[in-house]
Amino acid sequence: MGSQVPVWIPIVVALLGLAGVILTQILSGRRETRRMAEEVAREERRWQREREARTHETRADAYAQLMGVLEAFDGVLFQARAIVESDRKLDEHQITELREVRSEAQHALGPVVLHAPEAVRRLVSDATLPRMRLAMMLLEPDGDRTRLRPAWEAGQRGYRVMRARMRADLGFDAEPVDELYGAQPTVVSSSSESTSEPAETTSRPPSTL
Repeated sequence: MGSQVPVWIPIVVALLGLAGVILTQILSGRRETRRMAEEVAREERRWQREREARTHETRADAYAQLMGVLEAFDGVLFQARAIVESDRKLDEHQITELREVRSEAQHALGPVVLHAPEAVRRLVSDATLPRMRLAMMLLEPDGDRTRLRPAWEAGQRGYRVMRARMRADLGFDAEPVDELYGAQPTVVSSSSESTSEPAETTSRPPSTL
C-alpha cells in the first residue's frame, strides 16, 4: 500500500506560497512608497533652494537699485545745499534735476518694501525721509537754511545703518552699526532735526565747506 500525502500539507504549502507573494508585494509597495516620498522630499528641497536663490537675487537687485538711486540723490542734494547755504539760488536745471532724483528715489522704494524683511523695511524710511525733507527745503524759496545740514546728517546716518543691514541680509560683510549708533538711527521729524556730527559714508561727496 503506497503512502499518501496528507491533504493538509498541499494546503499549507499553497498558503505559505500565497503569504510569500503577499509579503513580497507589501515590502515592494513600502519600498516604492518610501522611494516616492524621498523623491518628493528631494524635489521639494530643490525647489526650496531655487526659490531662495530667486528671492536672494530679487532682493539684491532691489537693494542695489535703491542704494544707487540714493547715492545719486546725495550728489544732487550736496551740491544744491552748498549753493543755498552760500546765499545763492538754484537755477532751473538744478531744480529740475533735484525733482527728478527725488522722484527716482520714491519709485525705487517699491521693490525694497515688497521684498525686504521687516527689519530692513523699518530702516528704509530713516534713510529716505530726511533726504525727501531736505529736497523739499531746498526747493522752498527763502527757507530756513539752518535746517539743511541736520537733515543731511540724519539722512547719512540712516543710510549707513540701512546699507549695513541690507549687506548683512544678503550674507555680505557689514560694519557694526549697532556699536556706532545703537539699535536704531535717529529719525528726523519735520519740526526738529538732529544736530549730531555727520557720519561719513561713501554717498557723501567731499565737503568743500
